[in-house]
Amino acid sequence: MAKRNGKAPRGVMHLYRSYVFKDKDPAIDKIRTIVQDEGVSEAQLHVLSNVSLTTFASWFRGDTKRPQHATLAAAASALGYDWTLQKSKVIDYDDEMVKATRWHAQQKAKKE
Repeated sequence: MAKRNGKAPRGVMHLYRSYVFKDKDPAIDKIRTIVQDEGVSEAQLHVLSNVSLTTFASWFRGDTKRPQHATLAAAASALGYDWTLQKSKVIDYDDEMVKATRWHAQQKAKKE
């Protein structure tokens, strides 16, 4: 696979190796988009999901960076969405181990 300007070709997905979210977990944006698309208020979502209003306010205001999985799943379920882990592509683990090892070495070098 040829790279362009140091990047993978368009349409090629890279594995996300870090779980250090600087701003917030992208799942919050997904839930917010669904809430807006479905036309549901935070108060209605609270009643439907039994997740507190302050939790949703913290998510959408940006105070919460890492919401609990159970809370995300409850909100998604209340909106009619499931939170599933489905295999979407075949991974060459040997190749990914090389890439992951290189990535970890780069991250360690940045800290030093």
